[in-house]
Amino acid sequence: MSVESSGAVTLEDVARRAGVSRATASRVVRGDSGVSAEKAQAVRGAVAELRYIPNRAARSLVTRRTDTVAVVVPEPDQRIFSDPFFFLTIQTVSRALEDTDIQLVMAFADRAGSHQRLRAFLGDGHVDGAIVVSHHQIPGQIETFMRAPIPVVFIGRPAMATSSVSWVDVDNREGGRIAARRLGERGRRRPAIITGTLDMVAAQDRLEGFTSVFEGQGIPVAQLDGDYTRESGARAARELEPLIRRGEVDGVFCCSDLMSRGVLDAWHELGVAVPGDVALVSFDDIDAERTDPPLTTVDNPVSEMGVAAIRMLRDLMAGRETQQPVQLPARLMERMSG
Repeated sequence: MSVESSGAVTLEDVARRAGVSRATASRVVRGDSGVSAEKAQAVRGAVAELRYIPNRAARSLVTRRTDTVAVVVPEPDQRIFSDPFFFLTIQTVSRALEDTDIQLVMAFADRAGSHQRLRAFLGDGHVDGAIVVSHHQIPGQIETFMRAPIPVVFIGRPAMATSSVSWVDVDNREGGRIAARRLGERGRRRPAIITGTLDMVAAQDRLEGFTSVFEGQGIPVAQLDGDYTRESGARAARELEPLIRRGEVDGVFCCSDLMSRGVLDAWHELGVAVPGDVALVSFDDIDAERTDPPLTTVDNPVSEMGVAAIRMLRDLMAGRETQQPVQLPARLMERMSG
């Protein structure tokens, strides 16, 4: 039995006869779009001439591979569809696989412990590898991913980041320091921070980086806890309004653009002027130029992280050496809010 078909003809034979790459031949055979009419016709002609019969089951039996990878998002469904970070991450990963034979599937786990059912999914041969996005410090969750018998890459540095753990992230701690320095350069000496979800390493790092700069100057930082939702940003903004009116807060670091949108919504209603009454620096740079005013924000390079994660995962799946971990630099996107 051939790896690629139930006869002697392989997909490589088809690609060679059609004069195209194996990936292009595979896309035509699967019926995917995005291949020129000329190449598609050449592949279909080669398939007919060589009598190629695709047989994914036969290939899987021989190679013990599924040609499938999972993107695992340990968040409630409503969070995934409301936060642009997740959409952009999944979109980037999907596009990075377009020219391959690898299929992408989604797997979900919320914070209530449903990661237990992922143990079987990741361990029973359903997928060849997994990318985990947005993980929390929940007992058993990270261990489930780390003990999986397949390669796993984290987007976001996990708390248990040993040398054997593969991850991609931005330098969140430096991002916090950049936000603090920006407010300091604008003459703001009464800072506050609206944190992300503090059972996540990224939120902890942004908080630590921000506070370290001001505390090093003997300046206390007011802290309000958010959870990366627009609603939590609005709630924190309302709590900050009287402090701003009394001059006790004049600069705010909000740890995601989605929360910052909630902040701006609330302050517009309350008549708090940005940056007149209070300067605002954010984090992510996701549609940040479209807010009113446009957000000064620290770039969270989602596309670069997604591409790097897929490259790392494919190397691990192929048994190749790979550069890991990958920590991308943080940089400030200067606009009007702060």
